[in-house]
Amino acid sequence: MLRHPLLLIAVAFAAGIASAPRFHLRATEQMILLTLCFVAGVVLHRMDRLLAGQSFVLLAFFLCGTFLAAADKEWLPPNHLEHLARDGAVETGQPLEITGWARTSSTARPGRETFDLEITAVVQDGTTHPARGGIRVYYYLDPELPASLAIPYGARLRLKLRNLRRPRNFGNPGSYDYVSAMHRDRIHFTAILREPADRAVLPGRAGTWWRSAVYGLRTRFLRNLDTLLADSPAPLAVLKAMLLGDDNWLTPRTETAFQKSGTYHVLVISGWNVAALAIPLLWLLGRLRIPAGLASVVVMAAVIIFTFLAEADIPVARAALMFLLYLLARHLYRDRALLNSIAAAALILLILHPSDLWDWGFQLSFLAVLVLVGVSLPLVEWWITPFRAAAKSVDDAEQDSRFSPRQVQFRGDLRVLLDRVISPAPSPTPSPAHPPARAESRQDPDPDPDHSPGRHAGPHPVRWRRAALSRAVHGGLQVAEAALFTAVIQIGFALVTALYFHRVTWSGFFANLLILPLASLIVLLGMAVLLVSLLWWPAAEAGAVLLGWLAAALEGIAEWSAGFAYLNARVPAPPGWLSIVFLCLLLAAAFAVARRSRWVWAPALGLLAVCLLLTAPPWQPDLVKDEPEVTVLDVGQGDSIFVAFPNGETMLVDGGGDIPFPGATPRRQFVGESVVSSYLWTRGIQRLDYVVLSHDHWDHFGGLQAVFDNFEVGEFWIGPDPADRDMEWLRERARGSGAKVIHTTSDIIREVGGVEVGVLSPAPDWAPRRVSNDDSIVLRLTMGRRSILLPGDIERRIERLLAEGPPAQGSVQSPLQSDVLKVPHHGSRTSSTPEFLRRVRPAFGIISVGAFGRFGHPHEQVLAALRENNIRIYRTDRDGAVGVRTDGNRLRITAYRDSLRPWPRFYY
Repeated sequence: MLRHPLLLIAVAFAAGIASAPRFHLRATEQMILLTLCFVAGVVLHRMDRLLAGQSFVLLAFFLCGTFLAAADKEWLPPNHLEHLARDGAVETGQPLEITGWARTSSTARPGRETFDLEITAVVQDGTTHPARGGIRVYYYLDPELPASLAIPYGARLRLKLRNLRRPRNFGNPGSYDYVSAMHRDRIHFTAILREPADRAVLPGRAGTWWRSAVYGLRTRFLRNLDTLLADSPAPLAVLKAMLLGDDNWLTPRTETAFQKSGTYHVLVISGWNVAALAIPLLWLLGRLRIPAGLASVVVMAAVIIFTFLAEADIPVARAALMFLLYLLARHLYRDRALLNSIAAAALILLILHPSDLWDWGFQLSFLAVLVLVGVSLPLVEWWITPFRAAAKSVDDAEQDSRFSPRQVQFRGDLRVLLDRVISPAPSPTPSPAHPPARAESRQDPDPDPDHSPGRHAGPHPVRWRRAALSRAVHGGLQVAEAALFTAVIQIGFALVTALYFHRVTWSGFFANLLILPLASLIVLLGMAVLLVSLLWWPAAEAGAVLLGWLAAALEGIAEWSAGFAYLNARVPAPPGWLSIVFLCLLLAAAFAVARRSRWVWAPALGLLAVCLLLTAPPWQPDLVKDEPEVTVLDVGQGDSIFVAFPNGETMLVDGGGDIPFPGATPRRQFVGESVVSSYLWTRGIQRLDYVVLSHDHWDHFGGLQAVFDNFEVGEFWIGPDPADRDMEWLRERARGSGAKVIHTTSDIIREVGGVEVGVLSPAPDWAPRRVSNDDSIVLRLTMGRRSILLPGDIERRIERLLAEGPPAQGSVQSPLQSDVLKVPHHGSRTSSTPEFLRRVRPAFGIISVGAFGRFGHPHEQVLAALRENNIRIYRTDRDGAVGVRTDGNRLRITAYRDSLRPWPRFYY
């Protein structure tokens, strides 16, 4: 502990944060226990019982982590808007007037604009409430209204807002914790500003002067970039993202290319961008022979300025703090304090924001600094850099004294190699002041006349060839440095990319060899161009041309690398034990490299083995054997249903889809990638045997593109839909992925793993002229005595046709009768007719519906009809994903909401 005390303290503190949700002690009890541990640690240390004393100190830091995590989770000021909403003083979802100030300047995005508001008062129904808290305000652009609100940081505002809502997560295992991310930004509500007339600018300013200056400079830089690269939208979007953290204009194609190529870390502002600025700048100042202390100060200043210009985003601030502590340790010649420096930065950040422990940005920034300055750079400096330096002037034996013994050995070996490949080096031409010795005085009694002094007036051919070959060796060692550097980075980031992005990309090894130096050049040149644009516009225009070419080349390399599909794997989330093993091996590698240990190969081989497991996961999907499972996912307003059969085969019915607000552009990949695919990966799914599209509406097929991109699909079932551009595109996408497209009608019955899959609608003669809800494929899954009905979005007409089918006779069930009904059309009043419910006779009804009742679903009339028929109702907007399992006799229904363990209440 004495060698790296802060590392162990940070680990203990982080373990306390991780344990906080299950730590049931009052705040006062925790404080008493914490104090006793610290006192016991100090006393035992004074008694020279170091191990026991250190153990109690680490336990105290563990308790500190649990205490601060609980306080950070639960404590809010008494007049916080959250308390007002809970107490009923403010009613969410109703119009209200809010006074506050802009905590961020307004940021333009495609189709909308956003800014964060720090509130000071709330007015609703004529009552004014002093209040605190943060609201993220959305303004959806309208062609008939001004294109921008242009709200600067610190502006005092009075706003008439609508749709005041709490942020909400999708209720599925594996879904991104959006609520916690918003809370880390001190945002507890979102709201919509309908039109500029609902905004009034009040006199005065709020906030701090220096942050106002930073936001003003950032806004000016963004405006200058827009002007300089107005004719190059794609490079402009890349440069905005890399230089100023504005990734709102990146196209899905660009983001996908960088993700597939394993180079996404250079595209968005993160810990890597800080290193990309600081490390080359540090090298450049060293080449200019700037004193080390002054160079460190210059680099620190550059890192701080870059952090603020990137809007002081949390990941950038984390990486900047870690790198600043590293530079400070480096300047003080405390190379062995590197891990302590990184641990100190992590400890400071976790004390300020304990919940950051679960943020992938924090983990990525921590890993970026650890891998870059803890493993990659020291390893290169240990293994290759000394030999690259020794490869210079190899024929000058007088310089051997400047090198270490192993470098001298390398120079000698290289000279022997040159002698064998070319010929011995010629003797240098003596100066006139020192005439050559007589031939008979030399050791060689018969000197070669070609080597006689003064014979060649110009460069000797042998000497030139030897110099060229030695330069080639020097250049090869530089390439080896870059290859080792990128290989270590690729391995070090493998866990985070697999865990959070479900992607392991080894083509990044080749791409990063080109992209890392190019990205570093872009960052350095880009910041210079932005600064010059404030002083001399013609010079900035010239630099912007080169900058646009470099950004276009960067994107081209990413797209080229993304084409190696066999090196790009989409993978399920790794188990927790594998993540712990990976982190331990990475720390072991950092320790071994810092000590120049010959055992460094052991953690290196372990990391390679873990990467192999991440790339080709051997674990089986998380499925229950011998029982079918039907899980209705929470995809907002839409449908997506996962079915697992007893024999291990899987089916996905619909893929959800994000329905945009008016004026906003649809995000085709969002639900399919971040919700549906994420859930499937959490279950360990890598193949879907069947994908069924009920009908051609956006909230059912929008997410299927991502499903076909991410998973191997056996069969794609569709109904007799009318000719439609979206359906044709989706069919081609399915065929391109290798799936077999099957047109499904009501004359089809399949038996899959002991489960009868019957198609009840549409009829074989169904020939619609246009897309409608009645096109929906209706599936009935039967095992033993239990059935589940999945009717898509059918409405009254099809419900009536199904209800007119043959009734039940004796012990023979009606073809429609089912124990569980996925309520048609999200509970719309156009469906769930009394005749249909009487024929189905379900005991349970599951409604897949979006939160906040944006479309009026489920309708109160339908809810009343379900209750009248004694049907127990589950809703995805309240219960999250709803799962149904059966052995053919008993039914087991579970809701994701019931699996969530609430935090123990933080009270004194």
